Amino acid sequence: MPYCPKCDMEFIEGITICSDCGGPLVESKEIADAMKKKEQEETLTRLQAEYQAQLKMAEEIAADGMAGSQSDDSAEDASSASDKISSARISKGLGRGLPARVYVKKSQQYDDLKSSASAFFLVGGALIIFAALCWLGIVSLPLGAMGQIIITVLGAASLFVAVKTAKDAKKVEGQIGEEEIRTRKLIRWFIDSYSGDQLDEQLSREYKELVPEELSLKRFELIQDILITNHDLSDQSYVDLLAEEIYSSLYPDS
Repeated sequence: MPYCPKCDMEFIEGITICSDCGGPLVESKEIADAMKKKEQEETLTRLQAEYQAQLKMAEEIAADGMAGSQSDDSAEDASSASDKISSARISKGLGRGLPARVYVKKSQQYDDLKSSASAFFLVGGALIIFAALCWLGIVSLPLGAMGQIIITVLGAASLFVAVKTAKDAKKVEGQIGEEEIRTRKLIRWFIDSYSGDQLDEQLSREYKELVPEELSLKRFELIQDILITNHDLSDQSYVDLLAEEIYSSLYPDS
């Protein structure tokens, strides 16, 4: 007998439209049940895929934040943070033939983590509210209890990531001032100890003739070598940042 899969009602032969919802009828209850089962399986698959994608994104964000918050003696962690490259600094550096490594400052790491935490708080809160409405029977899902459980887990996972990311942001925030002081001291030390003419004189003793592009690169490399030799800096991307700012100060017209 004709059956409405939405209203769960049977009709007499000859009727093709549900009188309650106005939807089309199927041939029998068995067909309607099969359609519902297929729809539930597809919805479950979609929700699971979304859940896995969200968790993966959360893990990547948390990993990026933790990479930036590690101390400078961990070169591997610092390198993962430096993979977030600033396009402005890349174009500036490549113009002199410089490497594309860019150090992500603690202030930028803090802003990124804070934004991520806010986003996850919003998503998690919205999902928890929606799940509560489902559990109270105000909103219904095609998967019933299974769908409600998935939404609840998604919401809880988002809030967990939000809390963890917020803690990471707080940790990085405490390192901002220390990093800025250290950076200023290193740059000031170099500028007080060396001049552009001194560096060029040293290069002239090592290389007979250098075209402008080669001279810029050798200057930059020499600044890097001096920094690493005198201060034992293990984070190459941080050395690049210092060298870039020192270069700009010593050779403002280059």
